[in-house]
This record gives sequence, structure tokens and C-alpha cells, in this order.
Amino acid sequence: MSSIKCPFCLKIFFSRSGYTQHINYYLPSIVDSDDDELNFITDVNNISLNSEEFMHDIEKNMITFDDQNEEANKSFNQKFETEVNTSYPNETYADLMTLVTKYKLNNVTGNIIIKFFNKHANLNISPLSKSIEKGRKYMDNMNIPNLTYSKTCIIKYNNKDYYLHHRSLINYVKHILSTSDISEYFMQNFEMLKIDEERTYSEQNTGKWWENTEKSILDGKLLSIILYSNTTNVNTLEKSQLHPIYMLISNIKNWRQNKSDAKQLLGYLPILQANNNSEKNSANFKKAVHKAFHESLKVLLKPLLSNSTINLILNNEKI
Repeated sequence: MSSIKCPFCLKIFFSRSGYTQHINYYLPSIVDSDDDELNFITDVNNISLNSEEFMHDIEKNMITFDDQNEEANKSFNQKFETEVNTSYPNETYADLMTLVTKYKLNNVTGNIIIKFFNKHANLNISPLSKSIEKGRKYMDNMNIPNLTYSKTCIIKYNNKDYYLHHRSLINYVKHILSTSDISEYFMQNFEMLKIDEERTYSEQNTGKWWENTEKSILDGKLLSIILYSNTTNVNTLEKSQLHPIYMLISNIKNWRQNKSDAKQLLGYLPILQANNNSEKNSANFKKAVHKAFHESLKVLLKPLLSNSTINLILNNEKI
């Protein structure tokens, strides 16, 4: 049986209509009359719930009910243990900030979650901060060894240095491959998939690109890596405005690939600042933005581009 989990209260629904009614009912009731928050609610109710993108997001969160609790809690706890400093005031506070960081939630969304929790938890004293802004400031003052990054100057613009904060791509590939069950869903070879003698496509290794690329490799296996980012702004590193960039391995079957432990936060791309709108729209500024992006990718991909081969271990065997 399939189900949908609410990202705010974690309640389980067995139909899209029930989930939609839940969102429509609760979201407007947990915000104040602040203009930014009202705009956010308007966007959610009038656009997201009826859009293809929203339904796609729901489908991505479709899970099998039987293993939902065990798998979700296991992956979340593993993430928490490795990436959250236990010096948070309490576990609930730590879980909230992990959720905000992991899913790239902005301050408005985070504050909605706090209000939702406080309304329904029925506690005399809330274990959470009064706002996500205060939570981010608390994180800024924490020493979190497991979240340290290398720092590389990418570009100098308007007499200011802009830095890429990044981790080792190869190390994170190895980290993903070390996950206990990944070997069961890791595809190493091209597969010709046909239905009624007609070629069809499913996983990445059934595509023409994979087929042609594999033929060009004389001795070795193909490792398909995808880097992706979005327009979320974060300021947890040196109070700079940055874009997070993530990595996943498309050798892993699609459904398993979408779980949190099969993806990795690789780094933060710098965001160049313009003095005014005129400068922001100028050719020089746009050129600098493009340069910063491509230079960042060069740094991130250098470990791959500088090595003709990479030795990786999967299920205690070299691949």
C-alpha cells in the first residue's frame, strides 16, 4: 500500500486528496499576518497544490508503508549522528536544524514548522528556538568538525574574494558505495531492455548514452555522476550567501537513488554580489557569474579529470 508523508508533521496519508486537504487546512492557521509569510502561503495554496511540479514532489515522496518507519528513521538517525554536533540545547532542536539544512528550507518555511510544532505539541515550554534565524546564528557559533570544508578562492570581483567551500568528490563516491545495501541496486553494465521486441528505457543503464559510452571504455566500468544545485541561499559558512551543490550516482537504481543516504552535499557555490540593479544586469557582472560557476565546477571535478582511472570498492570487491 502506498502512502504520502506530510513534511511538516510527518502524518501519513493514503490518498492525494486527503494530503491536499490537510495542507490547505493547517498551513494558513499556523502563520501570523507577516507579509512574507502570507505570500508564502498564497504561493503554496494557489500555485503549488495544483501544479505538475507539486504532484511530482508528492510522487517522489510516495513510499511503501510497511518499511516507512524503519527506513526513514534509520537513514535520518545515521545522518544526524554523522553531521550534527550534540552541543545543541536538546535533541528536538538538533532534529529541526538538521531538517532545515538537509532539505534546504528557507527561513519562512522553517518558522512555519516551528509554529506548527508549538501549536500541536502542547508543551509548556518549547524546546525550539523562537525563529529559524536564531537557529542559524546558533549553528554559526558551533564547532562542527564533520561539516568542515576545503576553501578555494574562485574569483575576485569588485576587490572582494569569493570562495568555493567543497569536499572531496571521490571520498563521497566511496562513502556512498560503502552504504550497506547499495551493492544490491548498483548497475555496472549496459542493459538492452525490450518490450514486445521494441526497445524501451527505464534505468540509466538502459539508455543510448550509457551503451555508447560503455563501448568506448576498453578496460573498466562506467561511473555516472550527477551534480545538481538550486537557488536556495544559505549563510551558515562565514555568513556568506552561497548555493549548495549536491552529488548523486546514477548507477544506483532510481528508487534507491532518491533516498537521503545515496546523495551527498558536495559543497557551496559562491554568489557574487552587485552594488545595484544596473551592475547586476551588466555584461561584466554576468560574465563574472559565469566564470565563477565554471571555475567552481573545475575545482569540484578536478579529482576525476586528473585521474585516468579510479579504484573503487563495492561490497568488498574492486570495481
